[in-house]
Amino acid sequence: MAGIKEFKDLIELNEYVTKKIEMTGLTSETFRFYADVVRANNHSTGLYIDVSQPYTAKNGTRNIEITVYVPRYLAPKILEVIKVSNVKELVGKKWIFQGRLSFFRDRMSFTFYADTIAPMGESEIEKRRKEILKELEVRNLLMKEKHDLSELPPIKKIAIITSKSAAGYEDFLKNLTVHYLYRPIVHLYESPMQGAQTASGIILALNRIRKSNIDYDVVVIARGGGARSDLMYFDDLSLGIEIAKFNEYCPILSGIGHERDFTIPDYVAWKRFATPTEVARAISKQIEDNVKKLDDSYNDLRILLSNVFKIYERTVELGLIDYMKKVIGSDFIKIVKDLDETYEKIENFVSYKINDSSQRLSEDFLRFMSNSLENKLKSKKDSVENFEKILERDISILLSNKETMLNETFQELLKREEFAPLLFGGALVMKSGHFVKSIRQMKIGDKLDLYLKDGKVKTKVVTEKKIKKEELYGGHTLFRN
Repeated sequence: MAGIKEFKDLIELNEYVTKKIEMTGLTSETFRFYADVVRANNHSTGLYIDVSQPYTAKNGTRNIEITVYVPRYLAPKILEVIKVSNVKELVGKKWIFQGRLSFFRDRMSFTFYADTIAPMGESEIEKRRKEILKELEVRNLLMKEKHDLSELPPIKKIAIITSKSAAGYEDFLKNLTVHYLYRPIVHLYESPMQGAQTASGIILALNRIRKSNIDYDVVVIARGGGARSDLMYFDDLSLGIEIAKFNEYCPILSGIGHERDFTIPDYVAWKRFATPTEVARAISKQIEDNVKKLDDSYNDLRILLSNVFKIYERTVELGLIDYMKKVIGSDFIKIVKDLDETYEKIENFVSYKINDSSQRLSEDFLRFMSNSLENKLKSKKDSVENFEKILERDISILLSNKETMLNETFQELLKREEFAPLLFGGALVMKSGHFVKSIRQMKIGDKLDLYLKDGKVKTKVVTEKKIKKEELYGGHTLFRN
């Protein structure tokens, strides 16, 4: 018969139906529905809940009924969250169920595999959240101080807790718009972001981050928007306590849901953001602001050093000119004096000879004497010109030596370890006239002098925090050694 598929046995039919279901992807989709519970029973393998709903058919009213299965490892947490101590309390009430369809091949039937059960309406969810917030407040764990990312060093390493397949994770990466030279390292620590495993999964991820010994700058908890019933499993006292304490180790940034959504992590995180996108954009801005500060500091330092060397150069020039004046002045005075004395002697000698022998000298002899005098004067003149050339050469050598001395002084200045922080926009720290190179040289109560490029500041140590060296790096970092 046309259109009829024939199978040799039930097994062949079962395999055909199973393949068809797998091809549609039906069992991989997540569903949410509202229904009344008619029966609920605990079993060694988990919790079985029968839900039913009437509908109108041709022959009257009939009921649609399906079994909701909650695995044994999820059931206690779900019951705790919805405040049900006995499964019989589920019967006769309407609940929100969320999960996936599971196809049982041996019976060729479907069972709904639930990972979330939530009460109808928001009043119970809000009531439970308020109770947790009250307990956190009693323990003084709520984050009451408003923080800004500008308080942190340039962000170079990020640990993000989310689901790899979550849209919030993709939004975070897409909006981390930083130039590749300064793009931070992002390590994913996977955790369920909905259902009864949410809180325990995030706590486990935080423990893995701590044990990694990687010196992360921030930890991000990210999840996109969803229904209130999706987010209710973030409202967990243990999770709130863990996040509040973890802030002492590394700042946690929350980006869960939308602007209107608030969960327990938002109240205890170092800083709360409305969405994963907002977290990524804030981190990008913080990095860009720090890059700009670095550029500005470099330009300021370049101008400062240029001015310092100009002043030093002028000082050396003035000293050199003064020295030259003294040397040249004294030499010229001596030369002129010698010339004057020589000329005077020659003149006296010639006058004497002329006066003494004027009657006996012929015109030829007088001409000879005149020529001799001119030759002697020319010789003196040549000596003066040679001295000028020698003096010009000596001054050139002296200037070259001074220039070399300036370059060596500059190189020595750069090698001085104590002044290195100034070259990178930092400060020099001194205690009792000695340079401080490590936090281990200070203790609470010490008075310190901070020398910056434009002045001096006196300060006092009130707290201390010793930071571990990171043991693992990867990707591009913000500043290179």
